[in-house]
Amino acid sequence: MTTQAPEAARFRTAPYPTTLKPYGQALVKLAEERSDVLCLTGDLTRQCEIDLFQERFPDRFVHAGMAEANMMSMAGTLARSGFTPFVHTFGVFATRRPYDQIANAIAYPNLPVRIIGFMPGLSTPGGPSHQAIDDVALMRVLPNMTVIDVADAVE
Repeated sequence: MTTQAPEAARFRTAPYPTTLKPYGQALVKLAEERSDVLCLTGDLTRQCEIDLFQERFPDRFVHAGMAEANMMSMAGTLARSGFTPFVHTFGVFATRRPYDQIANAIAYPNLPVRIIGFMPGLSTPGGPSHQAIDDVALMRVLPNMTVIDVADAVE
């Protein structure tokens, strides 16, 4: 029995980009084109590669701290005020903790809030409390939600 993975399944190392760096660069480019774009984080600037946004647009960057539920309500309020907030935290904290706030402050009123969850699934070294295994299921049952699950830097 062989235990070696086929060549196509092996992880590649640099210079291949992670999904994070291209995302951070794309968000900065979007913000250069649109003044309504705001960036919110649950104290995970570097981990979510949004430090580029913070450096370029410090006045449009909000540290909400480890208060994801409040951050979702804040994003809904900002969206009602004409902004397009992009909310960033780990996948499990983007869905499970703030679920009621997402439903009531974002999904039901159909507001233009983008929720970006990083470190999905079982990939996080943070253990069970940081593993987002039900994030897609939780978001799919809410009205007016579109779920996009990227696989690589190209997507």
